[in-house]
Amino acid sequence: MGVVYHQFIYPILSRKDSDRFIPVQVGDHYDITIDEVSRFGSFTVGCKTGHLATRCQAISEDHLIFQFKKSRDSEDYTITVLRNGPSFYKPPRMDTYGKMENKESFDSYEIIGHPAEFRISDKIIKDRMVNFIEIALSSSFYFNKLGKERMKFTFTIGKIQPGINRKVRFKDDTYAFGKEEDSEDQED
Repeated sequence: MGVVYHQFIYPILSRKDSDRFIPVQVGDHYDITIDEVSRFGSFTVGCKTGHLATRCQAISEDHLIFQFKKSRDSEDYTITVLRNGPSFYKPPRMDTYGKMENKESFDSYEIIGHPAEFRISDKIIKDRMVNFIEIALSSSFYFNKLGKERMKFTFTIGKIQPGINRKVRFKDDTYAFGKEEDSEDQED
């Protein structure tokens, strides 16, 4: 019985679905601060699971995994991004997107005022994405309750091309790319 539990039941129970049942929208933002004791944090982007659940059928689970590692003495972080699905990456202070490798790393000071941007989708055709969700990662400083300066990371949904069709929901509570419902109402 214990083997069945650890092999089949526990993995299913440990992966929690997000409590978010509506798809992401342009302008949504998510903040994360890293614990000072463990000095390590992560943020995942997926379809139905993760910190940012897109609820878009084209996005795979754990599509992007962001790992934050804080230095011991200062508010400097090393950010490692792991890719598990088709993704483009625009480094800070760059103008163009490039196909993302399996792993990208950069330091937190690089994204102060100049965000790193990611485009995620289900496929890349001729080095282009037709349908995608754009996510920007930026950082800023704030003062905590003890008066200590801390760094906060913000994930912002920048663009959804062509949009998410919120009128058609699939059985698994996901949606597909399509025309936004608002744009159809404006044409009438």
